[in-house]
Order: sequence, then structure tokens, then C-alpha cells
Amino acid sequence: MVVIATLVILFLIFFLLKHHAGPAHLAMIAGLSVYNMFGVQFADWLHQNIQNVPPDLIKTILYLALITVFPLLMYLRSRRGGLGGILRIAEAAIFAAIMTALLAAPLAKYLPFDTLSGQIATFIANIEGPLVLVGIISAYIDILFYRSSD
Repeated sequence: MVVIATLVILFLIFFLLKHHAGPAHLAMIAGLSVYNMFGVQFADWLHQNIQNVPPDLIKTILYLALITVFPLLMYLRSRRGGLGGILRIAEAAIFAAIMTALLAAPLAKYLPFDTLSGQIATFIANIEGPLVLVGIISAYIDILFYRSSD
């Protein structure tokens, strides 16, 4: 239920708010890249300075900040507009699916999954690579064909 609820909530946020999603989408991909390149070392450095907090918790917080918090803040602060019609639905679904796929591991670690959520998380994780590629393409399309609704 957790993965389904996360997917639905994220889709509704991205679809109903109708903000410009391209830059936030690319920020999520960049956050993932930054975490993969430097996240563990930075989390270890933070743990040396804040020894009362477990290193796994620091890594999880850093990961969530880079792939969820900062991109969501960027999305919520962006202007209204972007793609319209069916492309808007597709972009919201892709953005929500990628973010859910990236959130599945931390969610599984801290919240119990039911069997259906586990199956959905596994399915999304299996198609994460092509999903990220489609997401990057949709982000660039959103940026190239940006329409302001102001």
C-alpha cells in the first residue's frame, strides 16, 4: 500500500499543481548522480562530525534530500505552465514513477510493504533505467516546449 499511495500522491501533486516540471525532473536525476558519486563519502564525513546519528540514517536523509526534497521544492517554486494535454499526464506519470522507484528502497527499509506494493516496487525497479531515460527526454521536451500560463 505504501508504494501505491506514494505513486498516487506524487502523480496528483505533479498533475494537479501544473507547475513547470522539466528543471525539477532534471534536478532529481542530478541529485541521484551526485549521491552516487559523492553521497556516501559526504555522509561518512557528516557522521564523523555528528557521531550520535547512525550512518545509515544520515545516508538516507542525504539521499532523500537530493532526490526528493530539493526537486520537490524546485517544482513547487517553479512557474505554472509546461506541457499540456496528454503529454502533461504522461510527464506527471513518468515523474511520479521515477521518484517512487527511487524512494522504494528507503520506504522498504523504514515502512513495511504488503505483497502488492513489493511487486510494484520490484517492477518499477526493474524498469528504472529506461524510465529514467524517458524521464530525461520528457524533461527536455518540457523545457523546450515550455508554455507559461501566467
